[in-house]
Amino acid sequence: MLKKINQSHQKRWEKIKKIMQKEKLLIYQISNNVTINDCANITLNWGALPVMAHSPKEAVEIAKSSSALVLNLGTLTDMRLDSMLKAGKKANELAIPIILDPVGVGASEYRNKAAERLIKDLKISVIKGNKGEISALAEEDAELKGVESIGDYTKIDKTAKKLAADLNTIIVVSSKIDTISNGQITRKIARGSSLMAEVVGTGCMLATTLGVFAAASKITALNLFKAVETAVYYYNLAAEKAEIEEKTPAKFKREFMDNIYLFHKWNWSENNTDD
Repeated sequence: MLKKINQSHQKRWEKIKKIMQKEKLLIYQISNNVTINDCANITLNWGALPVMAHSPKEAVEIAKSSSALVLNLGTLTDMRLDSMLKAGKKANELAIPIILDPVGVGASEYRNKAAERLIKDLKISVIKGNKGEISALAEEDAELKGVESIGDYTKIDKTAKKLAADLNTIIVVSSKIDTISNGQITRKIARGSSLMAEVVGTGCMLATTLGVFAAASKITALNLFKAVETAVYYYNLAAEKAEIEEKTPAKFKREFMDNIYLFHKWNWSENNTDD
């Protein structure tokens, strides 16, 4: 049985949902070859429109018409980094929120340097990563195998808070219990499913989700931190609902993505809420 739904998040989602149904926000993603199709589909499921354009020749033009920009370092190349910088500078000029997913930072010097340059040259609204990636960005000890965090991070809350304050951004640490901090306020979200760790791309799709909610927050009276909280909450809620129906990764992934689509149709009166 699904746990009670937080009433504050429910109210925020209702506001955001109306915006997404009305506006069809365009989410520009310079993404990851491994997960690009999933990220495009989850954008549609939330009610927004994806555009996945990687050429530097069109990055500025597409950024102009976008409502959010999501930068994913998963399959990084020099060309993509160039596109990220060009699109990001235009997004900053137009006050378009930028979400950075520093996939694999800490695993190679190339990724580290790329992330450092993006953070230095651009104003990033939200940075989302696993414990290892966020620790690496904070120049603390981090252990990654490929793009997976495998270390023990007992002080990750303090790390996230300090990094958020230092960079004047919002940090989202994706884990069994997610951490969100803006350097002053730190929140924890303990929902979701262990099956999320069995599906490649759930971290990338979370970054896309953050892009959708950040875009919507600009149109509503909702501040970005609250929008990010609700994005993480509902993303995990979709996984929690999916695990009730499916117990294996492939079927779980299908149910998870369908649940996000069905949030637009879900009858909330049938579900209890908490405070």
